[in-house]
Amino acid sequence: MTKPVYRKGKGPQLPNYAPSVGNSDAGPRQEETAATELKVESPGAVYGAPPALGGAGILAALHRIGGNWRLPKAGSALGQVREALKQGLPREVFETYRRELGISSEELAEVLGIPGRTLARRTERFKPDESGRLLRLGSVLQKAADVLEEPAAIRRWMTQPKRALGGLTPLRCCDTEMGAREVEALLGRIEHGVFS
Repeated sequence: MTKPVYRKGKGPQLPNYAPSVGNSDAGPRQEETAATELKVESPGAVYGAPPALGGAGILAALHRIGGNWRLPKAGSALGQVREALKQGLPREVFETYRRELGISSEELAEVLGIPGRTLARRTERFKPDESGRLLRLGSVLQKAADVLEEPAAIRRWMTQPKRALGGLTPLRCCDTEMGAREVEALLGRIEHGVFS
C-alpha cells in the first residue's frame, strides 16, 4: 500500500509514477522513478536472499567442490544450478563437506535432513531435493571460506555455538533455508567488521 504524500497547501496525494509532462505536482518524474526500479543482479536477489544464496554463490560452491556432472557452458548461473540439481550431486560432495567440517556422517546427515538408511542407499548421486540441501550448505561454506579463509577457522567457526544465533552452531542453523540465510548474514557482518 502506498503512503500518501503531503505537499504544502495540497493535502494528502498519492504519488503518480507515470512520467509527467511539465506538471511538477503530478509526482516523481521518470528520472526519479528510475532509482526505484527493481534491479536484479543475482537470481537470489528476487526472493530477498543474500547474494551468496543466489545462483552465483551456489555456482561458486559447485565449482569449489568440483564434481563429475556436466554443466552448460553458457547461460545464467541459475540455469547451471538447476541443471546440477536435476542431475543430482554426487556422493563425494557429502564426503567433502564432512571432511571439511570434521564431523561424522550421521551428524551431517541430520543437519541435511537425510535419514541414515537413505544416506546408505545414496552411493552415487543424491536426489534433487537432497542436492538442494547440500547446495544450501555449500553456499554457506563458500561464504565462510570467503570471509574466514583458513580451513581450520571455518571448521571451528561452523561447529562452535554463536550467541548471535541463539546459542546454536552455524552448522545446526543450516538445517533450514532461513537458518542458512541468518548464518550468511552473520558472516556478512563479520566480513564488514560489524560487532555481532
